[in-house]
Amino acid sequence: MLRFAGWAFLLLLVAAGVWGYFLAVDAGVFLTIPPKAVGFCSPVSSGGVVGVEDLAVDEDAHLAYLSGYDRRANVKGVPVRGAIWVYDLQQQQAAPVDATAGALPYGFLPHGISLYRGADGKRTLFAISHAGGKHSIEIFDVDGKSLSHRGTITGGALVSPNDVVGVGPDSFYVTNDHANVSGWNRTIEDFGRFRVTTVQYFDGRVFRTAISGLGGSNGINVSADGRSLYVSAASERAIHVYDRDPQTGSVMQRAVVSVPGFPDNIDVESDGSLLLALHSKIFDLLAHAQDPAKLSPSHVMLLTADGKGSFTPKTIYYNDGGEISGASVASAYGPAILIGSIFENKFLSCYWKDRPGFDTRD
Repeated sequence: MLRFAGWAFLLLLVAAGVWGYFLAVDAGVFLTIPPKAVGFCSPVSSGGVVGVEDLAVDEDAHLAYLSGYDRRANVKGVPVRGAIWVYDLQQQQAAPVDATAGALPYGFLPHGISLYRGADGKRTLFAISHAGGKHSIEIFDVDGKSLSHRGTITGGALVSPNDVVGVGPDSFYVTNDHANVSGWNRTIEDFGRFRVTTVQYFDGRVFRTAISGLGGSNGINVSADGRSLYVSAASERAIHVYDRDPQTGSVMQRAVVSVPGFPDNIDVESDGSLLLALHSKIFDLLAHAQDPAKLSPSHVMLLTADGKGSFTPKTIYYNDGGEISGASVASAYGPAILIGSIFENKFLSCYWKDRPGFDTRD
């Protein structure tokens, strides 16, 4: 009996060691990526911006909408209010302007955002908010630099919403990055990397589960024609690609693209390629969340169509965190690229010297 117990204990130790090793591998502990510059970058730290976790670019209006709030202060219980800032892309020294200062009659802690452009030219901005420890989707009508609050969507489907993508003036998909709200179940879900999260679809009236069985569903976006849906599965270190029926909102998986890190927000380029921010060293990100002096690498990849319904990823930017730490989103405008992060009180505006489709020799 004692011999059996000894062997069982030894096997348990071996199993724990193997699990710990593969967890460290996936967390990027042993990963080495050479630094790569996308081009000359300038920090934008004016206008009170902080924690620009997500952003959306309107190329026609030459504006960028930036979503953020001070997450470190919020975790410590300090009352904070976030904002959607509007950044004029045509003015190099422009200060971002808070477009939601008077748009909501209550607290606002915005997370993922999405800019929807209708066939009639009207624009709608969707924003996840975590104000007061509750979750909602806030809907704004867009008029240039002005946002007018139109409605609030809540419901039990919003378990732990992370990102949203609008597919109509009142319809959207939203990711839940956890299946558990809090407690040990959530911790076990994280470290076990269980594939239990969902993508919910709101058709303008009700929610329904569009996708289930994902590992940490995070960023989400849709192709220009609305026929492809892209979802980051963070703990799977993968991007899921789906065929989408624009009439019903139903989706069917087409491909899965592996990436070297925990993928975050996805931006769709005009040529159909994808810009992806990802966290290649997740333990560094967790340390950075606690202490701003501890840097977390910033990693941006370009995913180009492979002609077979999937994408080929390539690193276009990698920095050890000295330029900006914990990048969570990248979005392009002309020969430029904006890079935001979860905690920093700045974002980067970079000249993308090798952007496909642009002659940057001048």
